[in-house]
Amino acid sequence: MTEISLSKHVVPTTITVSSTKTTGATLSNIAYAVFILFCFWVGSQILNLLVNAPGVLEHLAQGNDATRPRIEMGLAVSTVFGLVPFLLGCAFLGLIALMVKYHHRHEY
Repeated sequence: MTEISLSKHVVPTTITVSSTKTTGATLSNIAYAVFILFCFWVGSQILNLLVNAPGVLEHLAQGNDATRPRIEMGLAVSTVFGLVPFLLGCAFLGLIALMVKYHHRHEY
C-alpha cells in the first residue's frame, strides 16, 4: 500500500463555531440580497422592453437628426456588433486578470 502525506491538512482539525450572531451581518446580507434582486428586476425590464417593443433600439441609436437616413437593424446584426464584442472584451479582461494572478502568485 502506498502512503500519501500532504503538507497541508485536507480537513481542518480545529473548527471554531460562534454561538452568537450579530444582527448587523444579517441585515447587511438581506440588504445585499434585495439589491441583487432589484438589479435582476431592472435588467429583466430592460430586456423585456427591447424584445417586446420593436424599433426602440434603432430609435435610440438614431438621435433627433432628421437629415440622417433611418437605420433598420435586425436582431442578428445587433447581436454580432453588440454582444460578441462585449463577450470578447470580457474574455480578454479575464485573460489579463488570470495572467496577473499567475504572475503575482509565482513572483513572491
